[in-house]
Order: sequence, then structure tokens, then C-alpha cells
Amino acid sequence: MIEEEPPCPECGNPLTGIRVMKDKRGKITIEFFCDEGGEDIFNFQIVTGLTDKDIGRLKEKGKAIPKEMAVRLIERKSEERATKDYDSHIANQ
Repeated sequence: MIEEEPPCPECGNPLTGIRVMKDKRGKITIEFFCDEGGEDIFNFQIVTGLTDKDIGRLKEKGKAIPKEMAVRLIERKSEERATKDYDSHIANQ
């Protein structure tokens, strides 16, 4: 495996923000976001289906625990769209 940060599809820079969270049921979710200097927005989550109990079951090196995973887009805006939305919001205040 090669260690590499995934690129933001809006600006091309690596997705530098990563948060690990748990939902109400204790399922682990990993959130990726772009926090580079531009105005573009890209944010998504990987819903792993894993719980702390699943992680505790990891005993045998190399043995996988099958889980269903999902990817959820949280927000995506081009720099142009984000700037227009911001300007519109300021004008309406």
C-alpha cells in the first residue's frame, strides 16, 4: 500500500482535514474535508459500520472483519459558487 492523501475534486489539493466520529449507535464515521486557502468546499464521510466492539475483535493479523460501508457527500461547492453564495448572503443582511 502507498500512503497518500486523497485529492479534493474541486481544487486538487490533498484533503487535509480528517475527523473520526461515532453516531448514536456507536458506529464509527470518518469525515474528510478540504481546508485549503480557497473558497471551494468539499466534505464527505465514510460510514464504516464498525463499532468499538468490532475493533476489540481484531485478534488475528491479516484477518478481515466484513462490514458494509457507505460514502455520504456532506457538501460540495466550486469556488465560484461558494463566492456567489457568500456575496448573496452578505447583500441580504
